[in-house]
Amino acid sequence: QYVLLVPTVVRSDSPQTACVQFHSLSEPLSLSIVLEYGSIWQTIFEESVTKNDFFKCCEFKVPPATSDPLAFISFSAKGTTVNLAEKRSVAIQNVDNIVFIQTDKPIYKPGQKVLFRVVTLDSQFRPVQETVSMFWYISFTLQDPEQNKIFQWLEVASKHGIVQLSFPLISEPILGSYHITVEKKSGEKEYQFFTVEEYVLPKFEVTTSVPKRMSFFDEEVRVNVCALYTYGQPVQGNAEINVCQQRFYNPRCAQKQKETCKVVTGLLGKDGCLNTVVSIKTFQLYRSYASMYTSLNVESIVTENGTGIQMKGYDYLVVNQDNDRVMFRNMDVYYKRGIPYYGEIAVTNADSKPVANRTVLLELNEKYLANYTTDENGTAAFSIDTSDFFDPNFKLRVRQEPDDCADFFNWRNDNEPQASFFVRRFYSWTNSFVKIEPVKEKVSCGQQQRINIHYVLNREGYRNVSHTNFYYVVMTNGKIILSGQKQVSISAPRGTFSITLTINEKLAPTTRLLLYTVHPHGEIVADSSWIHSNVCFKNQLQLEFSEKQGLPGSKVSLHLEAAANSYCALRAVDQSVLLLQPERQLSAESVYYQLRVNDLYGYYYNGLNLEEYKSERCIPIKTTFFDGLYYEPVNVSRDGDVYRIFRDMGLKVFTNSVLRKPVLCNEDRSDIEDYPGYFDHGVVHGSGYSPDESRLIGGGGGGVNTVRKFFPETWIWDLVHTDSRGEVNAFYTIPDTITEWKASAFCVQDDAGFGISSPVSLTAFQPFFVDLTLPYSVIRGEKFNLTANVFNYLNECIQISAILARSSDYKAEIISPVGNTARVCRNERKTYIWAVSPHKLGEVKFTITAEAKLNTRGTRNSMSSEEETIHRDTLIRNLLVEPEGIKKEFTQSSLICTKGIMISEPVSLSLPRNLVQGSARAYFSVIGDILGTALRNMENLLHMPYGCGEQNMALFTPNIYALDYLNKTGQLTEEIRVKGTGYLSTGYQKQLSYKHRDGSYSSFGTRDREGSVWLTAFVYKSFAQARRYIYIDNDVQSQTLTWLASKQKSDGCFENVGSHFNNALKGGEEGEYSLTAYVVAALLEAGHSAE
Repeated sequence: QYVLLVPTVVRSDSPQTACVQFHSLSEPLSLSIVLEYGSIWQTIFEESVTKNDFFKCCEFKVPPATSDPLAFISFSAKGTTVNLAEKRSVAIQNVDNIVFIQTDKPIYKPGQKVLFRVVTLDSQFRPVQETVSMFWYISFTLQDPEQNKIFQWLEVASKHGIVQLSFPLISEPILGSYHITVEKKSGEKEYQFFTVEEYVLPKFEVTTSVPKRMSFFDEEVRVNVCALYTYGQPVQGNAEINVCQQRFYNPRCAQKQKETCKVVTGLLGKDGCLNTVVSIKTFQLYRSYASMYTSLNVESIVTENGTGIQMKGYDYLVVNQDNDRVMFRNMDVYYKRGIPYYGEIAVTNADSKPVANRTVLLELNEKYLANYTTDENGTAAFSIDTSDFFDPNFKLRVRQEPDDCADFFNWRNDNEPQASFFVRRFYSWTNSFVKIEPVKEKVSCGQQQRINIHYVLNREGYRNVSHTNFYYVVMTNGKIILSGQKQVSISAPRGTFSITLTINEKLAPTTRLLLYTVHPHGEIVADSSWIHSNVCFKNQLQLEFSEKQGLPGSKVSLHLEAAANSYCALRAVDQSVLLLQPERQLSAESVYYQLRVNDLYGYYYNGLNLEEYKSERCIPIKTTFFDGLYYEPVNVSRDGDVYRIFRDMGLKVFTNSVLRKPVLCNEDRSDIEDYPGYFDHGVVHGSGYSPDESRLIGGGGGGVNTVRKFFPETWIWDLVHTDSRGEVNAFYTIPDTITEWKASAFCVQDDAGFGISSPVSLTAFQPFFVDLTLPYSVIRGEKFNLTANVFNYLNECIQISAILARSSDYKAEIISPVGNTARVCRNERKTYIWAVSPHKLGEVKFTITAEAKLNTRGTRNSMSSEEETIHRDTLIRNLLVEPEGIKKEFTQSSLICTKGIMISEPVSLSLPRNLVQGSARAYFSVIGDILGTALRNMENLLHMPYGCGEQNMALFTPNIYALDYLNKTGQLTEEIRVKGTGYLSTGYQKQLSYKHRDGSYSSFGTRDREGSVWLTAFVYKSFAQARRYIYIDNDVQSQTLTWLASKQKSDGCFENVGSHFNNALKGGEEGEYSLTAYVVAALLEAGHSAE
């Protein structure tokens, strides 16, 4: 007897495993197992077998699949009198490398720099490096919300599998969702999305909590609202709670689409929370009882005292019948005669919490079986003796024990908690069975798990044998990872034994154990079971800050432990960013499931049916007469069998032993593949077979003086190496933001592979500080309220004052409080408000200083103010001030030819009548080189954030000519090249914001009715010329060319479409001629041939 196990799908990315076993060998055999794929023959086994009981698993390489994945496994075993041969089909799967993208944060402001990493791992989660036989290159593309490609990196080689790049956003980008596209060598693409918006970071978070469920007859609901600053302290303010009933109407009844709501307001307590009861009696929930379901939406709005800043929190609760729920858990869909049938009953309340000490009744085939009482986990285990079971199936039903004191006439309740489960018979022609006790809970990585096995073996055929071998294989993601055998004493026909598995990264997160033995009468006796665990990697990481809390500006270390000589990526961002835009957190699970392989199930692969249908002879249905009775064969079409176990695991079995149940002639074929069913009253159950620059200044007697002006949103973005002990300490200065910083790390190492840490936090905090509330931007001359809060978390009451520094950039007048000083006690704060009107455009700096003094009695005249001051906090923040009009620029040029004589030329500047006062500026330069202007003014070429489409291109194009000139004259240094290409890239991004969806361009983009032929031709030519230095999207250019071609008339002229401000182009017929000449010239300069 022989057994060969091979996965139905074999992967070409790593060695695969096949297991072969011989039992009761009577003579030496020459064994050959070969993988055939086209003209490729790959040997799996080639050896002589002489042992009586032989079991061996061997790794083999799989050639990459081309177009057709179909391959074959050929088995051959030859001896003197034995000649065994089988051939079965398998599929070859090519598994691509894993690529994931990490950005430093999920949302960015205009002008910020996007930091991102691209990580490349093989299917074993090891880094793909440059030193491998084929270099791994990745091309990156960055696209804006209009799907324009605005930057590209080609053939970027990774270092230890990691590429770290950055990209600066212009000051006026298109707002919305951007995405980075990574294209792998196979052509498969990965995406990472981020948002560009004008935003102000939130300073606190609102959480709303309500019960998960409530009854239709409840008339009130308890709501708890809490607001905490990102540094963990409570918010002072008031809350508004809106509880609304969700209703569903016919779409034609629009007039009824009105929510029923109840509003409650209140002040937050000292802990930042409001716990209140909201009356919902007017909702009349009992009217919805017949529908069995409704829900309530809860919205909480917290308004911060002083600033008026509002933040919202949401929750909802389900309204349904307030009944306990009864369900079956860890149930097997088949029973095996002679082995106890094990299962669990669970009772939960309406909030899905376990109910302890609840008595339930279990029925077998509608007959009372036993009472069970739930434990503290709300579960009760049961077992059923199946020694005398022969029926094709049996039904289990569980319900709560009836209340003897309940109304007699209500004892029959159709809605009483109950559940039913159907169990079917498992077939064995030798009446031998094996059962693996399921592992009910998730197993931790590194844990040793003992697995108990029950068996019942028919002693016939074993003769005087007292021991037999059980064999096991462990599969994860369709690959045999582990195998072994266990010798078991079978002196008794039934018994138990156990095996121990260590759950490591190779077996996580789901693995399937197959255990079998071969009965001497030629039947395979087998069972399988799932084992679930957490995702884990071989490279185990530990990350922690040296302190849980630190002062802004102080030093802190970040300690990381990983595998020796790991290459690690660190990140720490402000928690406020994550409140504003929650991100899909990089985690062990998100990385693991990037691997495009799954556990196998069945004999199908991408629509290819790999199941071999053996034409087994059916058994005629004959009636026999014995001892005065008539007997007929029993239909076993719905029984489980060993073949189904192997098939469900995706294992191909080569064997001369019995796997399948018999088939009766004229049997209803629809019954054969009918799976066991189970049902209950609205509760879903699981089955055992389912896979499932701020510095601290010490000051004499002046206390602590802090100056805070460094407020990044991303604090740490570093790549570091661990030493030979697997450790690294990175030292950083805590930024000046009073907030919580969220840090994480991942590492790669050639042998240990990938690993990722759990997030860790550090709170930047000081007991006395001032905080400014600023909008994203203001208009020059606009009067707005500048609000500052001074917080006291000292253990004593203090006298505080706040001073806004004077500046010529703005005018400020204090509104509140009338006096500059105030008394503030522990955990309190004071709000200061100034009416501010900025005079200067651009970034305006606001400096505010808050002082804290101890209250002194009777000695005020004898103490200087410096001695009284215990804390001083100075905050420096910038605010963007935008102009109140539309910025325009006019250029006047003159060419003066002179040889040894002095020449003067008057220049007249004509300014618009509606000029914004104070915004006019003029620059002049005299350069003795016709290209000198472009070269000298290179730094100012693209400093025009408010320019229209024409102005942007007028400042974009000279960069190209300047770079060409310097390049041809040998003056192009690396510094100038980087500066010039940076300006070109910025101008390219800017110009795309003026593109219409049809590919044309106009001065103000989509605000214009249509694109301009002249400007479109100008942009097309300029982009074609700029391609020598920066990335230009081919699709954008093709779309533009198509639009230009559509504007050419039958006589060859180009239609003068769209408005423009270029005075060189005239209107009318003459204008069309000059426009046509310009377009033709532009196409020629872009590289098109005259033909």
